[in-house]
Amino acid sequence: MTRAEIRSQIRLRQSSIKDFMLCPKLFQYRHLDGIEAKTRSAKTLNGSVLHKLLYDLHNDDWDMDVKSAYLMAFAYYEYDSDESHIPVRFYKSREDDIRAFTATAVEIVDGYRRRSENKLSTMLFQEVQFRVRILGEMYEGTIDGLRQLPDRKIELFDFKSNAIRPNVHAVAADIQLNLYSYAARFGEFKVGDDWIKPRILTDYSSIYYLPAHKIRKRNSKLGQKGEEMGNPLIRTTKSIEDLRAFRKEVSNILKSMLRPWHYRNNSTACVFCQYTDLCQSQNPVVSNRMASKANELLAELGISN
Repeated sequence: MTRAEIRSQIRLRQSSIKDFMLCPKLFQYRHLDGIEAKTRSAKTLNGSVLHKLLYDLHNDDWDMDVKSAYLMAFAYYEYDSDESHIPVRFYKSREDDIRAFTATAVEIVDGYRRRSENKLSTMLFQEVQFRVRILGEMYEGTIDGLRQLPDRKIELFDFKSNAIRPNVHAVAADIQLNLYSYAARFGEFKVGDDWIKPRILTDYSSIYYLPAHKIRKRNSKLGQKGEEMGNPLIRTTKSIEDLRAFRKEVSNILKSMLRPWHYRNNSTACVFCQYTDLCQSQNPVVSNRMASKANELLAELGISN
């Protein structure tokens, strides 16, 4: 597949870039080969449900019954979404996993509501589609939120619900967050049927780490039983110079995405990947030319193949 063919097949969305950065082979299967995953992770559905609950929370449902809302949302993503035909892979059992997810969701949403900053902030944009041109290429995606804080500063944020809390250095280098910040300043947001130019240089570009609202079940060196796990906000700032430097970075990533080969990035993430079975079942194929050269060398050495 040539560079032009690869470029014609992919949409430059935050999801495709994220997949490539996680594992180029995953990117190939999903975005180039168009292979549908055999299963969906229950944890992935849980993340989608948490996003929906927080969206609803800011849209006239601040006092929601979290348990009921969670169960309804999970059932939607499991049975009625566009991917409902793909089976969900649970870790213990459906009943046990959903019970654990629901209990954690209650802690997270209750903690989110207790944080006065979340209630007093003005949500300017939420789950907003964006598009932005960078060095001739159009990038698209969806931003979790952009809000005005009580002190009138503007914060762009991305919700995270994964198990490992990112540190501030990882957040500063996060490609998705940089793309969102760039789009807020130089791109367009879709509001209704119209595209508007927000032209916002945010004061903060942040990860809102939702599991920080979980409640400690025992005393430890890190905190006392009954306390929240920590501060959910990991804040960074992006200057105009930072955003200009990002243009070159994302352009270099695109050059790598357009290369006609994609390697496996073996890591602990393979355990959760939807394509693990397919990926591990494939063996490298030796070309006839390479095999011929090998046979010639063996013959020269007097070794039969």
